[in-house]
Amino acid sequence: MSVNQEAVQAALATVIDPEIRRPITEIGMVKDVAIDGGKVTVGVYLTISACPMQDTIVNSVKAAVSKVRDVVEVEVELDVMSPEQCNCFWQRWRWKILSNN
Repeated sequence: MSVNQEAVQAALATVIDPEIRRPITEIGMVKDVAIDGGKVTVGVYLTISACPMQDTIVNSVKAAVSKVRDVVEVEVELDVMSPEQCNCFWQRWRWKILSNN
């Protein structure tokens, strides 16, 4: 049986960015999701390559997706936002970071 894409997206929606405190799906951090049988590979964008919270994000993604029915392996591939993506990200979410909500 194959892993359900919608179930994976729902699981990813439970992963909260530790700084912005919003779901990574909502703030544009999910690059892509690939499903191959029971293996799920999730691409995640970081705003900077040396993101201090990357381990937390990776562990949270793995924990959430591994709970999805028929998932036997979760791999997280990190990527860095392009300057344009990063600029849009910060324009949209700066207020959230500054207000610490």
